[in-house]
Amino acid sequence: MKKALLFVILVVALASAAPQIVNSFPAPTTGLVGLAYGENYLWALTSSRYIYKLDPATGAVQSSFLISPAIASPDGIGYCGTLLYVTAGTATVYKYTTSGSLSGTTVLWCDG
Repeated sequence: MKKALLFVILVVALASAAPQIVNSFPAPTTGLVGLAYGENYLWALTSSRYIYKLDPATGAVQSSFLISPAIASPDGIGYCGTLLYVTAGTATVYKYTTSGSLSGTTVLWCDG
């Protein structure tokens, strides 16, 4: 019982702590439109269709790749499982491997 109570107090204490900036560094380029975290890296998406793999401790660029010209105006990026998901203001979501290969697309529909 004591371990469970301590865990609950710790979780509540952590959840109620004020957010803090723990690190900052310059962006690798201008025109960033999205940022995701996965595989222990930050993934930065630019309006010029580049994805940068960044070291989250230093901001150093580890690699980068250009995404498909079919994505004229990328506007968001996410990470799930082993893939990066890129959006461009349409119902189509582009799936990329972390090495830069297009893995496929998914169309999202919402009947709201």
